[in-house]
Amino acid sequence: MSNTVLEKAAVLFAERGFAGTSLRDIAEAMGMTRPALYYYFNSKEALLQELVRGVTGSGSQELRRLRERTDIGAAEKLRVVVSTTVARIAESPLRFRLLERNEAELPAEILQEHHTSKGRILDELTKIIADGVRSGEFRPVDERIAAFSVIGMINWIAWWYKPDGPSTPEEIAREMYEMASRGLVRGADRMPASGVEGAVALLREDLTHLERLVSAGGSAS
Repeated sequence: MSNTVLEKAAVLFAERGFAGTSLRDIAEAMGMTRPALYYYFNSKEALLQELVRGVTGSGSQELRRLRERTDIGAAEKLRVVVSTTVARIAESPLRFRLLERNEAELPAEILQEHHTSKGRILDELTKIIADGVRSGEFRPVDERIAAFSVIGMINWIAWWYKPDGPSTPEEIAREMYEMASRGLVRGADRMPASGVEGAVALLREDLTHLERLVSAGGSAS
């Protein structure tokens, strides 16, 4: 029932804005009294905070646990990030749109929590990509720019995904991982565009990776 209340609240917040929605509105939309709604949430701020934690809070915690795993490599971690995030957004895209549309109306404490969680998600994904670059699994890219690109690509699902559309969440996740991996995984797309020119480009990529390794070794000593 609490998840149903959250979904209904997300709909009303998205339609009317957070400031324009009262707890009475949510209770009436649920077909229950306000005292009955208090059993689940005692204020609309509590409802909103739970929505924030479900969207960005839990995501940042899951990403940290994934980054700390030692049984899989960076490419597999990236695949898991893409697949789980796509699935979460596709399950409830309205919740993601709600937060983006109503950030200016969020109470200061909830807004801070939301921004902190978003920052942690970016940091954790940046570290996963940086680990892949250091190990040689990923190309020598700017880790933060790459992380922003992956997050931006996935988050747009909330605006265009439709359950009755032509692609399932699993198909979308596979396609998005394919695009992300071609830009990051070393060897994923290493066919030279033209003989010598293409070979030189690959050598430059390898040289950049070597320079990073040498630089990291020097700074660590």
